[in-house]
Amino acid sequence: MHKVRVKVDQVEFELHDYQHSGEAIVFLHFSGANLMMWSQVVPYFQDQYRLVLPDLRGHGKSDKPDSGYHMDDMARDVFGVMQALAIEHFHVVGSSLGAEVGLSLAANYPDAVTSLVCDGALASEYGPYGTWEGSLDDYEAHVARQLQKMQAAPERVYPSVEALLEFNRASLSEIGWWNDHVEAMERYGAYRLEDGTFTRSFMKPVRIAYMRHYFHYRLEDYYPRVSCPLLMLPGEDVFENEREKDAMYALSHLAPNARVVTVTGWQHPYGWLLDPQAACQAVLKFLS
Repeated sequence: MHKVRVKVDQVEFELHDYQHSGEAIVFLHFSGANLMMWSQVVPYFQDQYRLVLPDLRGHGKSDKPDSGYHMDDMARDVFGVMQALAIEHFHVVGSSLGAEVGLSLAANYPDAVTSLVCDGALASEYGPYGTWEGSLDDYEAHVARQLQKMQAAPERVYPSVEALLEFNRASLSEIGWWNDHVEAMERYGAYRLEDGTFTRSFMKPVRIAYMRHYFHYRLEDYYPRVSCPLLMLPGEDVFENEREKDAMYALSHLAPNARVVTVTGWQHPYGWLLDPQAACQAVLKFLS
């Protein structure tokens, strides 16, 4: 494995490159995560494929500019990273935010993306393919409230990395989402501030910049432009919400080569860190 820094349009990206003579797969993490989320996934693929694991803009050890957090901007980042590595064609596996970025990659760079796996980006927030049941005015009021709440909330800071880990351990353990791999991801993502305290690298200004775009994504504008084979990998929570499930299947019908595969017990998005075997096997079968 090679640790690499790549600069794209004056923004530097950290990535791990597992070099191999086989086809390339770029793995794109969920919001608030980083490239370490794939630590349990790598062994399933590294003997057959070249694996590229970047920290997305605003995450991990990549640069954190004030802007550029629309899924199209971040897709442009990833495309630039792959160009810098001289990789012309690649598969994409994306989780949540990573699935949104992967969807944009497949729609906007069809000659580069060989296939796409979406663990997330399976429904819009509003519209005919969305989960919101009220009016547009009600939705916009909801968005404004959510953004105001985020703006008012203080950035959580900790005196040490261990204090940060202890807080996250306590909150995630309650729902069974903590193990050594989650801890390694959180440790890697700890960001030291100028005063010597620590916070998570996905900081408040970045979160807000991302969410301002997220609330207005219309995924139905992207799925019809995904011509490559597409695997949609829903978590169990999707099937607990009829509106979200219907939106997912409706979106799948917009893409010419889409299929939906359910993995029993799949927990979005932490399944990749907790028990990824069944999902990895589903992705390997899809790729083959």
